[in-house]
Amino acid sequence: MNDFSNFERETSKFIKRFPYFHKLIKYIYQYINYILKRDKNFSYTIHRNAVITNISNESLFYGYYDHSPFSNDMNHFISHSFNNSLFLNLYKFKNEKLIKEASITETDYFNFQQGIRPIWLDSKNIIFNYVDNKFFKSGIYNIDNKLTTSIKYPVQEVSPDGEIIFSINYYHLDKINRDYGYNINERLKFEHINGIIGYRHKIDKILFNLKSEHIFNHSQNKHNFKLEDCEINHLHHCPYTDSILFIFRNIKSNGFSELFKYDYVNKKIYLIYSGKLMSHYCWIDKNKIFAYLEHNDENGFFELSFNNQIHITQELLPNKKDNLNDGHPSLSPNEKWIVYDSYPNKARKSCLYIIENKINAKKILIGTFYSPMKYYGYKRCDLHPRWSPDGKFISLDSAHEGKRKTYLINVSQILKKYE
Repeated sequence: MNDFSNFERETSKFIKRFPYFHKLIKYIYQYINYILKRDKNFSYTIHRNAVITNISNESLFYGYYDHSPFSNDMNHFISHSFNNSLFLNLYKFKNEKLIKEASITETDYFNFQQGIRPIWLDSKNIIFNYVDNKFFKSGIYNIDNKLTTSIKYPVQEVSPDGEIIFSINYYHLDKINRDYGYNINERLKFEHINGIIGYRHKIDKILFNLKSEHIFNHSQNKHNFKLEDCEINHLHHCPYTDSILFIFRNIKSNGFSELFKYDYVNKKIYLIYSGKLMSHYCWIDKNKIFAYLEHNDENGFFELSFNNQIHITQELLPNKKDNLNDGHPSLSPNEKWIVYDSYPNKARKSCLYIIENKINAKKILIGTFYSPMKYYGYKRCDLHPRWSPDGKFISLDSAHEGKRKTYLINVSQILKKYE
C-alpha cells in the first residue's frame, strides 16, 4: 500500500505543533518511504485511449488549477518559464504545439503554486501580478498591442466577465503561508488591503471591501484564535451568480478551516462550512461544490450544498478507498466531467483521474506521474489539472522528466467512450 494512511496523516498533524521539527521529520519520513517504495524505472503511465503531448522542451509551468492557460478561442496559451528568475510567456497554440510569441514580464517575486497568478480576462487580455518601480501590483497585458496597463491592486481572482478584480493582502498571506505568497519585503510598496476588495479596474472603483474583522466576527473559531494568525485563501468566483467563495483558516496543528460565501451585490456573508479541513474545491452546480474536506472525522471528497440549508453528502465518490488523497478538482466546460489529481504517495507517484458529474461516478485513471524528491514542500510541482475551453484537453504541470514541464493530454476519446 503506497498511500499514506489516516494514522500517518494524524501523526503528521500532531507533530505540526512543532513547526521546525515537523518539516524535518516529514521530509525524512517521506524520503525513507521513497527509498523503500520507489520504482527506479518509472516515469509515467497514461491511459491507452489518451494521448499525452510534451508541448515544449522548455521548463514550463502554468500554476493553479482553477483557470485555464488557454485563451477562450484556444489560439493562445500562457505559461511560466523558470531560469533563476520567472518569466511569463505568451505562446501561439497550433497543432498541439506552442510557438513562443512574447515574453510578457520577468520577476523575482512569485511562488511555485500560482507563479504570478496569470488569468485570461478575455481572448486578448491577461492579468498577472508583478512588481513595477518597487510597487507590488497587477498588470493587464494586451496581446495585440503588446502593452501592459498597471493596476494598483494585485489579483487573486477575476469575475467571469473580466470586469472585476478581487484582491487580498498578500503581505499578510506571505507571513502565514509562504506557499502562496510573493516574498514581499519592506523594500516594496503596495496598497494596503484589509480582507478582500472587489475592484472595477476599467473605471477605477472599489466595488466592496469585505474587512477581515467582519469575516472573523462570523467565524465559529473567533474565541479560540487571533485574527492575525488566520489567512484568507483559495478565493473563487461563482460561475453562476455574483458571489465568491473563500477559505478562512488557521493552518496550525490545532487549526481550523472555514468556507465563506459572499454575495457582493447584496453585501451578505454566509458561513457554509466550519471544521478541521477545507481544501480544494470546484463548483458543480449553482449552489453546490465538490470539495476535499473533513466531515464526521473523515477526510475525503464530498459534495457541499448551500442553497436554503447546508448539506454535506458523498454521492459522487462514495467508496472510501477512492477518497484517501487530497487533490485539485475542476469541472469540464460542458459540466459533465470532473478532473482531479492526487498528491504524491510513498513512491512519489501522483495520479490523474476523471469522474462523471453524477451519483456513483466511475473513476477513470488517466495517468500516473513520478514526482522527484527535489520537488517537495514549497518547491513541489502539483499536477494542477486544467480543462481546455473545448473540453478535449487536460493541461497539467509535472516533473516526471526531471524538471517542471507543462503537458497536454487529449482525453476526447475517453470521454466519447463513456458518453
